Amino acid sequence: MAARPGLAIVLSEASHARLHAALTLACAAAALGRPVRLFFHGESVAALTPERHWQGDAVYRAAGLASVAELVDNAVDLGVRVMACQTGLQLVGLAAVALAEGIETGGMVAFLADAREDELVMG
Repeated sequence: MAARPGLAIVLSEASHARLHAALTLACAAAALGRPVRLFFHGESVAALTPERHWQGDAVYRAAGLASVAELVDNAVDLGVRVMACQTGLQLVGLAAVALAEGIETGGMVAFLADAREDELVMG
């Protein structure tokens, strides 16, 4: 059986619904054994701080769903490579040391160079 291609997801905004959907996709693909990498671009890097709570999380939790922060942790635990955009960190005023554990920093060029054989999805 041929190896499944990797999945590379670029997140470009800090919308709760978009973040939740992209993280759920990443976790599901990784759980099925597919290599996955996420790139948080621009304001979406705010999702990578451990203490971040999103307004939409309460509604999702009431329905039995994970929060955005829990999904980030789950993704890292499943082996998803998570990268925060360095310029995005500057944009929202975050230092790399404020990111959740297991998050790397880099730029779009480095992300795309690593993901050159992966299927690319914008989230």
